[in-house]
Amino acid sequence: MTGDMSEPDANRDPEDGVDIWRRIAGTAPRVEGVSGPHPGLVMALADRVTAATVAAVLPDAGLPQATVRQSQLLNRFRHVAGRRWYAAIVDAGFPALAMKGLASGAWLYAAPQDRGVSDADLLVRRQDLGSVIDLLGGQGFAFAEQPTRSRWGFVSEASFQPLLSPDGAVNIDLHVAGDAAPFDAALPTADMLATAQVRDGLTIPSPTHAFMLSASHAARDLFTADAAKTVIDGLLMFQQADRIDWSEVGSRARKGRMLRPVAVFVALLGRLGADVSQAAGELPVDRVGGRFFERIVRDHCTMFPPSGVPGTGERLARQWLLGAAPSVALRRDARRIAGLIRPHSGLPGR
Repeated sequence: MTGDMSEPDANRDPEDGVDIWRRIAGTAPRVEGVSGPHPGLVMALADRVTAATVAAVLPDAGLPQATVRQSQLLNRFRHVAGRRWYAAIVDAGFPALAMKGLASGAWLYAAPQDRGVSDADLLVRRQDLGSVIDLLGGQGFAFAEQPTRSRWGFVSEASFQPLLSPDGAVNIDLHVAGDAAPFDAALPTADMLATAQVRDGLTIPSPTHAFMLSASHAARDLFTADAAKTVIDGLLMFQQADRIDWSEVGSRARKGRMLRPVAVFVALLGRLGADVSQAAGELPVDRVGGRFFERIVRDHCTMFPPSGVPGTGERLARQWLLGAAPSVALRRDARRIAGLIRPHSGLPGR
């Protein structure tokens, strides 16, 4: 779909966007005779998260059925492929955890294909990484040799270049930590595996750990359009807020220098309609604010218009003020500077 690129920015009323997010969060008031969600903004959101996802979380979205069905089929192909190789890893005796889209599709949505995915994110123990790579390599998978979007290469040491099937149709993203440092200090892989749950045939993070992963990934994406799928997941998680141990979220976030990004993620979800009262008792949500945060809220409420793509200066400001603790932001920038001299390849050391 191309609604996002074709609709003039001037036609995007933030109030229409707030209405859409509140409908997704399940907190929009039901009023008889009120029209459905703004069609242009619905299309713009579908461009970001897939038409299947929008149709699943906004039953009155009004998207063409043929478009939704095509999206569901593509999502289903990717989920089935990811599950196949997850099973191959587990059957070979290596503990693995499905994350992000695969995991969200297994517990937050009525059907896995309702959740858009671009690759299969699988978490394995660091000591098993070489064996898992050999296992997949024996089936023809190979690391992609593709340039990164930045001149410094890969900043994260938690995951690597994608592993592609021989025909290029299947993309597996292996992780040895839930996200880039300091995530592993807040939530080690061993802890995630120890408390994992099995849903719909997949081993996935507990609701508490799934929320922390979502907060970290949204912050890593600097709360831009790249995090839109994660934001929807977060709104759906808050509909099951009683299943999340907010005391654990708060204590792990403090321990792992993640308090700021987790609080910002919760504050954003609250502005988009979620009832965040339980989380606010454990996190400094009331201290989140400022013009860069308000810009993030507005970007979401206007469904990320092309004119609103943050430039380098704003991205740095978001990282330092909202997306990471100062020590974490400094470490990431130091790794970027080092990468300018010798770009990080994103390939694991063997």
